Amino acid sequence: MRPVILQLDDAFERQPALERGVLEHGGRVLAARDLGPALRLWSRTATLGELKRRLCACLPSRGEAEVVFAGSGDFHHVTPLLLERAVAAAGEPVTLIHFDNHPDWVRFAEGRHCGSWVGRAARLEGVARVITVGVCSRDIGRAKAHEGDLALITEDRLDLFAWAAPDGGDEVVLEGRSWPTIAALGEDAFLDRLESAIPSACVYVTIDKDVLRAEDAVTNWDQGRASLDFVLAAVRRVGQARRIVGADVVGDWSRPVYGGGAAATLLKRGEALLDQPWTKPAPADACRVNEAVNLRLLAMFEGLPA
Repeated sequence: MRPVILQLDDAFERQPALERGVLEHGGRVLAARDLGPALRLWSRTATLGELKRRLCACLPSRGEAEVVFAGSGDFHHVTPLLLERAVAAAGEPVTLIHFDNHPDWVRFAEGRHCGSWVGRAARLEGVARVITVGVCSRDIGRAKAHEGDLALITEDRLDLFAWAAPDGGDEVVLEGRSWPTIAALGEDAFLDRLESAIPSACVYVTIDKDVLRAEDAVTNWDQGRASLDFVLAAVRRVGQARRIVGADVVGDWSRPVYGGGAAATLLKRGEALLDQPWTKPAPADACRVNEAVNLRLLAMFEGLPA
């Protein structure tokens, strides 16, 4: 896979080993920090359109899969742009495997928000299904699930394998469907279940590091319970049975800088105060921890079958 660093924030400023590794594997660095503040948390259509234009101009498709490291999870709504590129190159249906502590399925901003992009991705032409893995946030509990795009379930576009059910119990039940939790199944049994749930020969993988437990990563969001070893094992298992046609990685901690106009900046700051942790780690510590994770992910993706 061709590795790419997409610079939208300062997450990679103190990750020199990752940049060396990307360049040594024939990858490249795409500078787009001028767009970062307007993209962060949510974006207007024109800003996403400009990013899409730059991706097409600077990363012409060579028919090979890309793994894109894109910084903070505040930019997860960039995934549909990357997924769309991968689906077009694959020329056949693609299943999206989504590792995250949040379902990212709320119904606002028309999919241009880091918490609402899944509905947009699931309805792209050529996307066979979305399989979300690792959620244990309250977003899927009885009190908040109604805020989600539950039509994704009734339209049979999404499977949801939570790490744990926020309301307790061994399964998540929504819209008349149920899925056992990973904690209840056990990790090995879940990997068997995941493989059987994928309906297509091609897969795209997106990883938000907030799916990981706090000792394995440092993010701008509350974190889940998965270990890095579990995520690596899951992707390897998928890659042995399916063709991975693209991937992206978000969830690096970065200094939040908001933009898109005075009103947008104010709204984003208020949203961050409500949704994100109050305490922030020292950037140097965050970069050290996350670079180690990124290097292991880079090595894993490079080792997958072509």
